[in-house]
Amino acid sequence: MRRIAAAAVMIAGLPQAVSAASETSVQAFMLTALDMSFYRGDEKVDCPEGRSHTVREAFLATQSSSERQRLQMPEHSSEFEKKYKVDYVFGPGGRDICTDADLFDTPERETQKLLQSKIAPGMDLDGAGGDASAPGVCAHQSFNSPSGEPGIDNQLLRAVACNTFWRGGETGVGDVLAGQNWIGNPAVVLVRGVESWADDAAVEVEIAAAVGQPAVDVKNQPVPGASLTASDNPRYRVRMKGQIKDGLLTTEPADLILPFNWQVTTGGEFVVRHLRLRVRYTDGNLVGEAGGYRPIDNAIAILHVGGPGVASAAGVECASVRKTLRLLADGDRDPKTKQCTSVSSAMKFAATPAFVFDKGVLLNPAAQ
Repeated sequence: MRRIAAAAVMIAGLPQAVSAASETSVQAFMLTALDMSFYRGDEKVDCPEGRSHTVREAFLATQSSSERQRLQMPEHSSEFEKKYKVDYVFGPGGRDICTDADLFDTPERETQKLLQSKIAPGMDLDGAGGDASAPGVCAHQSFNSPSGEPGIDNQLLRAVACNTFWRGGETGVGDVLAGQNWIGNPAVVLVRGVESWADDAAVEVEIAAAVGQPAVDVKNQPVPGASLTASDNPRYRVRMKGQIKDGLLTTEPADLILPFNWQVTTGGEFVVRHLRLRVRYTDGNLVGEAGGYRPIDNAIAILHVGGPGVASAAGVECASVRKTLRLLADGDRDPKTKQCTSVSSAMKFAATPAFVFDKGVLLNPAAQ
């Protein structure tokens, strides 16, 4: 708590133009994780048919056996590279399979190799408790959680668990998960009305975008007790009713939108529909999980923003990923088309104590 105390001393010296009044019923945090929860089981069980195709492999699959052999001869390497890195990636008008993945969603486009395991992290988001479809969602298979909880909805993991861009090598995670960063996209978490972190029948959790950048240490990790200012833009603020039972804080679902730079300074938004939290207050931090439905294109926004380089350099068959998500989508069913427009997802959630200015009022971290 020394760093928090030091931050309090620093804040005490701020100009009086900023109100230092403290709303004691609010406990303030900085969001440090709201990232896809990737579960790596035995790969022979998860992906018995192997990994999903790279762009190179997907292109070769479209060729005859004799043409595949010809293109892979050393003397044809330049032609082969052009065909799968340029001709396969780009279409009419210079459009490409990552930036405009929906335009390449054709009947002949292959789909990803799906997760075959029965285990995945997440929550029972639709309340069906199994494979039966609930109102407003599309029929799909559910998982069991690693701890044995049934009815888990996680179609996003089903679609990408066998893709190296997410799964990574033999250990660790893929590039897309390693690059997730809320430090450069600051947000705050405000918990209101907590009388006891053991049991409380009615609390409220607010998540809001933050203005400015938080202090970080030499490892680019957030410093507890950082000072942030909550955005007053209502688009980037959401409140969720919740309760605490046996130390577990759970919330009712609500839609979340936060500004998010997918590629350093590109701009964009991070969207989760029907977000709900399941977290614990541990050593001053909020730690746990979140679940919700990601709109299809928002779930793969990093691919769209990365553009053709994601295909030609990283080898991701973006159009195949999007097509698979479209086919697996299980949330936000369109009443006219009857098609679902979002995919269930599981996320890690974490927040560290912070001083937050909200509408001129200083909100303090939870007391230790």
